[in-house]
Amino acid sequence: MDNLAELEARAEQYATDGDTQAAVKCFADLVAQHAHAKNFPKAEAMRERLMAVDDMALTEIIKTAEIIEAEKSEAVDTDQIKVFAALYDTLTEEETNALFFSQQALTLEAGEVLYRQGDMSTRLFFIQRGLLKLYFTREGKDTLITTLEAGDIAGQDSFFATTTCTTALAVQSRADLTVIERDRFNEWKDALPALAAKLENFCRKQNVGEIVTTKGLERRQSRRIKVEGPIITQVMDQSNRLMGKPFRGDMADISNTGLSFYIKATDKAARMLLGRRLRVNATLALGAKQQKVERSGTTVAVTPLYFGDFSIHVKFDRPLKSK
Repeated sequence: MDNLAELEARAEQYATDGDTQAAVKCFADLVAQHAHAKNFPKAEAMRERLMAVDDMALTEIIKTAEIIEAEKSEAVDTDQIKVFAALYDTLTEEETNALFFSQQALTLEAGEVLYRQGDMSTRLFFIQRGLLKLYFTREGKDTLITTLEAGDIAGQDSFFATTTCTTALAVQSRADLTVIERDRFNEWKDALPALAAKLENFCRKQNVGEIVTTKGLERRQSRRIKVEGPIITQVMDQSNRLMGKPFRGDMADISNTGLSFYIKATDKAARMLLGRRLRVNATLALGAKQQKVERSGTTVAVTPLYFGDFSIHVKFDRPLKSK
């Protein structure tokens, strides 16, 4: 390790002195040695330095990328790959390495809960061993949706969409999992768009909503009614004080426990509403009559539509009367 530190210091000195050729050679050597030691973050960092020193050193840039990928391929756990063969069989070597080395190991004991209904979660769970139960809670009663086992993935509903968790996930027997954070997936959208698309398509096949429908289960507490009319919304802080300027939207539907409406916004602005408390004032068109609704609630989902439109879903702090 001391030799590597000395080599890195020498490379930086060459770069400072303007000896580009010598610096490139040192950084290339550092990439190879760190990759061989399976220290891939450091190997990639040294390759980034190489490119910063001379972005036209194409031979070294290409060769160091090949070295890293080759060493990663040797380090992949084939047993872990086999569990999700249906996914990995669709990936290239580069995509396989990116997916595998982005995952963090997680071991849980029976009874532990990974997320609860209403939580905000940005993690995708790959089940390697053990049994987990996926369920939802309604009126204080837990209802099992399905039991997940090796080869199943959980958390996709909130991972791929801007929404709070609509289900809960708990461990039934000691389980080994691997986890990916949403930030890494977002990086792939630019760097490895095919990997991002393949992963999302694979996860969509394990659709919780379809499982619920197939089993005849109902997670909603109240029937939704399609409505039209304007809505004025304003963000509140945790002390229920109104913040910023109110903004306008158009109603989509309403139930005793919440409502949804459409707004035009930037992607960043819309997604920032998730988990925020809102004060809503709506005028609903119900046949020939109009009815005003004023409620406070929490944003539980933000769904992108088309051309800058978003669907915002709010759960009321207290329900409306049945009528």
